Amino acid sequence: MKQFLTKVCLLAAFCICIHTQSNAQAGITASPTRLYFSPGEKSEQTIIVSNPNKDKELQVGISINDWKYDSLGNNLSFDGGTLDMSCAKYVKIMPGSYFTLAPGETRNISVSVSGVPETAGIPVKTAMLYLTQLNPGDAKSESGAAIKVTVRMGVKVYYTSKANSTPNMEISNFTTSANDKGVTTGLKLYVDNIGELWLNGTVQFDFLNKETGKKFSISPVEFYSLPNDKRVFECNFPEGMTKGKYTGTGIIKFGKNDELKIAELDFEK
Repeated sequence: MKQFLTKVCLLAAFCICIHTQSNAQAGITASPTRLYFSPGEKSEQTIIVSNPNKDKELQVGISINDWKYDSLGNNLSFDGGTLDMSCAKYVKIMPGSYFTLAPGETRNISVSVSGVPETAGIPVKTAMLYLTQLNPGDAKSESGAAIKVTVRMGVKVYYTSKANSTPNMEISNFTTSANDKGVTTGLKLYVDNIGELWLNGTVQFDFLNKETGKKFSISPVEFYSLPNDKRVFECNFPEGMTKGKYTGTGIIKFGKNDELKIAELDFEK
């Protein structure tokens, strides 16, 4: 038996993408890692980029790409201007897309977004600024071999003309999941972002043994979402869950007021 319990929901925001190789020290630091733009608000914002190295200059190149989430929340990167939701060609960077930082130096980079046309059905447009270390650093692999390491850091750009809209999510399905042998191993919760703004929140799973009253929980996991995203959250059964009849609960919490979406599923393990 499936039962969906819902409440009205609200907003939030964000995300960061960092790619490094193991055993390498960070070659770039940048703050903030996400920028939000909308008409009538500040059209120019600043990224503070620093070279944390004490004895090596840092050569940095900035590129502008497209990105989106897949159904599991992973970042997918595309050439700028590829996606319908792209605002990449409307992003401007000052003083330019290449600069050098002396050891320990910090520099302000100005980012602006303007002239973004509205597109029906696409309330939010995005881009990714990649800051890439162009002079690789020295490091060692786990085997001790000398390697060259390049650090790339992502700063996400969000643009919307609907900043006063109310974000919303909807649970579309809640079911058990099984391994390749057909054995039930956990639960799957399907959630759609049906609002007009980005948001972030947490997803949590609870389990109640209806015969013994024993409860099990899986700690909340943070997630991020854009309008029209369709997400799948999957969990395996916690250790110690014996065979029996259970009620599983999936809890989505998001927005400034911790709005909730809750789904319940009765199943037998």
